[in-house]
Amino acid sequence: MVRMFRRSNGKLYLEYEAYGKIVQKSTRLDDTPKNRNLIKKEVIPALERKILKGDFHKDKPKKFSYYADIYLRDKKHLKSYDRLQKHIKIINDTFGDMYIDEINRSHIKSWINFKLKELTPKTVRNYLSSISGVMLVAMDYEAIKDNVVKDIKLPQHHAKEVEPFTQIEVQKLLDNANDFYRSYLAIAFYTGMRRGEILGLMYSDIDFDNMCIYVKRSISEGKITTPKTTKSIRTVPILNDLLPYLNKPKKSLWMFSNDDGTPIKHFGGAKKRQWRILLEACNIEYRKLYTTRHTFIVSMLKYSGLSILEIAQIVGHTTTQMIIQHYGKYIKGEHLKIDRNIKLFTDNSTDTKVKSL
Repeated sequence: MVRMFRRSNGKLYLEYEAYGKIVQKSTRLDDTPKNRNLIKKEVIPALERKILKGDFHKDKPKKFSYYADIYLRDKKHLKSYDRLQKHIKIINDTFGDMYIDEINRSHIKSWINFKLKELTPKTVRNYLSSISGVMLVAMDYEAIKDNVVKDIKLPQHHAKEVEPFTQIEVQKLLDNANDFYRSYLAIAFYTGMRRGEILGLMYSDIDFDNMCIYVKRSISEGKITTPKTTKSIRTVPILNDLLPYLNKPKKSLWMFSNDDGTPIKHFGGAKKRQWRILLEACNIEYRKLYTTRHTFIVSMLKYSGLSILEIAQIVGHTTTQMIIQHYGKYIKGEHLKIDRNIKLFTDNSTDTKVKSL
């Protein structure tokens, strides 16, 4: 009467007949032996009793915000939870008080067209993904039959190509920055560390004896957490040029701290304005702060003599493919710097060896 099955999202679902039709409902439980046993022994028998007694009644669809709350509860374990929460708050401003079954594709498309006037297609796509997630929750609760967001197309996103800072620009920024930004930018330019990894630095992570920095944590969405991936937990060499910028320990354990000794957890507000003011003072075209990482990687590719694998290990990339795909395009004309004295066809060449066999 009731069939249990697993979907591609790893959750266990139940299929049964009710209201004169076949119903598929999520248990919201992961597919594990323990959960399967629980469902077989408790959930399915209880469900079958309700079916036999005719106790089923279909709940009326609720407002979008109701299903949005459920969607967020399922995402609390994610590092991106705070960002999703902000998305849902903005989406609820428009759809929160609408009943879920009254929202149609034209509503979604109108909202998208409005948002595209102020946001990039990439950002709007992220919002659309959250709306779709809420709709899927409503489908699980049988409030709607179809996900009206499915297959809605957005304009192709053409991201502006990141232009690394030049050597002159790097020095200008370091010379004109305030104490906070001078230390921050020096670490960023000379290690390629991510913003959250730099904010998460403690003085104990700096090893002057072995000339290295231990990347152990990150501050993301205002929370102290682990770095982005397992490869991101790493040891980074301290270049000699960085040494003058590493501050002596203050009262706080954190390298970048507030007046009360707590770590700086956000780059919004005043810090964001200071970055814009610094760029304007240096007469440098605006770039995102993350461009410091691009600048380090491109400079290492051009001047360090290290292999792509070694550079990937320093910056915490999972694979060398990331370096090749995202940064190789900045190495323009390097092939023309080849040593013209290279001998390709000599007595020691492969051709000669082959002929002598």
